[in-house]
Amino acid sequence: MTGRRGARDHAALFPQPVRRMIPISVRLCAAVLALAATAAQALDGRGVVIPLQGAATLAAGARHSCTVLQNGTVQCWGNNLFGQLGSGDQTDRVDPQPVRGLPLPAQQVTTAGRHSCALAGGRIWCWGFNAAGQLGSGNTDDSNLPVEVQGLGGVASAVSAGETSTCAIVAGAAKCWGENFYGQLGDRSFDDRLQPTPVALPAGTVQQIAAGVFHACAIVDGQPWCWGNNMSGQLGDGTTGTYESTPVRVANLGTVLQIHAAAVNSCALAAGGGVHCWGQNASGQLGNGNQDASPVPVAVTGLPGAADAIAVASVHACALVAGSAWCWGDNHYRQIGNLAADFSSTPVQLPQLATAQAITARSYHSCARLADSTLRCWGFDGEGELGDGSAALRPEPVHTLAPGSGVGAVGLGMGHSCAALPGGLHCWGYNGDNELGLGQASLGEGLPTPVAGIGTAPASVAGGEAHSCAVVGGSVFCWGNNDFGQLGLGDQNGRATPTAVPGLPVGAIQVAAGRRHSCALAGGGVWCWGQGVNGELGNGKTEASLVPVAVSGLAGGVSAIAAGYSHNCAIKNGAGYCWGLNTDGQLGNGEHTGLQAAPVAVGGLDANVQAISTGVNHSCAIVGGAARCWGYDGYGQLGDGVLNDPQYLPAPVTGMDSNVIAIAAGDDISCAVRDGSVSCWGGDYDGDLGNGPPVRSQRLLPTPVVGLSGLADGKLAIGGTHVCAGIAGGGLYCWGDDYLGTLGIGRSVVSGLPRVVVQQDVIFRRGFD
Repeated sequence: MTGRRGARDHAALFPQPVRRMIPISVRLCAAVLALAATAAQALDGRGVVIPLQGAATLAAGARHSCTVLQNGTVQCWGNNLFGQLGSGDQTDRVDPQPVRGLPLPAQQVTTAGRHSCALAGGRIWCWGFNAAGQLGSGNTDDSNLPVEVQGLGGVASAVSAGETSTCAIVAGAAKCWGENFYGQLGDRSFDDRLQPTPVALPAGTVQQIAAGVFHACAIVDGQPWCWGNNMSGQLGDGTTGTYESTPVRVANLGTVLQIHAAAVNSCALAAGGGVHCWGQNASGQLGNGNQDASPVPVAVTGLPGAADAIAVASVHACALVAGSAWCWGDNHYRQIGNLAADFSSTPVQLPQLATAQAITARSYHSCARLADSTLRCWGFDGEGELGDGSAALRPEPVHTLAPGSGVGAVGLGMGHSCAALPGGLHCWGYNGDNELGLGQASLGEGLPTPVAGIGTAPASVAGGEAHSCAVVGGSVFCWGNNDFGQLGLGDQNGRATPTAVPGLPVGAIQVAAGRRHSCALAGGGVWCWGQGVNGELGNGKTEASLVPVAVSGLAGGVSAIAAGYSHNCAIKNGAGYCWGLNTDGQLGNGEHTGLQAAPVAVGGLDANVQAISTGVNHSCAIVGGAARCWGYDGYGQLGDGVLNDPQYLPAPVTGMDSNVIAIAAGDDISCAVRDGSVSCWGGDYDGDLGNGPPVRSQRLLPTPVVGLSGLADGKLAIGGTHVCAGIAGGGLYCWGDDYLGTLGIGRSVVSGLPRVVVQQDVIFRRGFD
């Protein structure tokens, strides 16, 4: 089963903006965002972990992170949409890469949402987004390489990047530049500045400065001051609902050692080691045991002793106490630790960090530097900001299950995958609708995980948009989402574990899952259930059914079935038949309009059809060892070398005229196994053609998948935008979109367990090396 590209909604789940589109309709509430995090590292499934060592300082941005190594070089990783990694391009990185063109040695690095800055030899260099002049270059031009801040007027000793502004300590005084809509530059105006301008602080030595999202704070001779947006009381002077362009004194605090400005709150570390926070508190980010906002500082409760350092993010915060990390606030992305709760209004300990010496946090992730100068990061990892080598897509095959695993039937859904193994069924990927069958919903599993209650290898496995099915001992079991009755259980209640589908003939041999419907081959006939608005149930009606109904005209002689997005096909007595939606000619009967609520013969496939497969709006088959495809061709998925060349009857796939033993039609691609090798063609936007980098737009002709020559055993499946193929010896390789962990090599979109920041081992860059 595959999903239509472009029909993806992830706004309810992930922080915005996120560039990668997810092939699934996400309907999660906060309760199902708990992730059973794994400590495994996602390094091409090889478990090769090479920690980044020699870190001196670190900084977490909104969706990227940076560190200064002990040799003075700066390395960054994560999202790079605006060039905020300083790599000279806009390519995301999943492990640290050096910032190019930065004078060395650097003493400090700071990161915000879309730009970064570094301090080197008393000068400041910035890179990334610059629409408000936050790079300090005197213009508003973005830069994916460091540019020097102009007009500092002295030697800089510290720098702090805010969302759309930047601040620094220059010759003991505070200066800021960039956007000033909220007064966050503190210069008694609301005018943007393209170069540094003095902050109107009282006389004294500025010891620390911290730029938040739309406000900033500083310590002057031990005293805390803040300015900018105060709509939530984040300036700490006892007022709310204002913009302050002149710094105000934070109330009720004596001497402070550290101060941090976040989005709608701020925190300070007092001279005695106490931590105090103020501002918005909806997620418990003030750490005082409740969710009541406060425009003046309140003490964080529950820390086991005096804090040595603090870090404050958008809606969570952390402190170091005797080498241990304690965090509080929002936890939807596990950014305060591996807990089941969505937030904590008091600090909780991360027991894995017993030797932490520095900590940083921003938006939805946190990082710490340990005593051995290695780094650990946890929280949201959708853009690679944890630096654990966990890539969102893999344009080359990676080893999901090693040879000797005994891989049997394979079934891929839109955002999850399943494989039969001796002794049971393992699934991995997205699990927000219980499609992994683990007994409880979660964000997902990055490694193959046993499905509850299945103790023998299924004969057939299938995945739909948000549900799964399997044939075990001649019976069909389904689980996951059931909003349209696609589980066939007589109701619309989802199931967290496999549940037997009643009303089917004994001796089922195959199951197929479409977007929101399912079909089974049992007793030589075909049965379908679930959504039927496009005639996909094949019983002559366009109505849904909560229980299996017999497909018309296919009561016997059927040897194989396939379920697509909204259409299905079957082989009966060696001939091809299809039914359901036909707007793109995917039924292969010479027409390309409307729908067929009962099976119709596929033109030219009246004998010797060996296999048949259905995608979103095209289909493919093997006839006498040759590949044939028909339907929509907007991405070249028909494989005839011509783009946008739809076929309403089966047409030959170029170069696939003999010895084809397996074929699969997907969303905008197709794949086949011929002479022991896998070839794919069509759209390559997520690396799902497996042709290796760089990712291309299309391949109009079958192109070999890198590294699988002579290895494929004929097991082949396409999910939403990922592909898996079995190899001789019982192993499994997968490639394509791994955003939700669908390749099964350990990727976690969020991780409550601190993950090692690594440097990729190029020897094992490819899973087949």
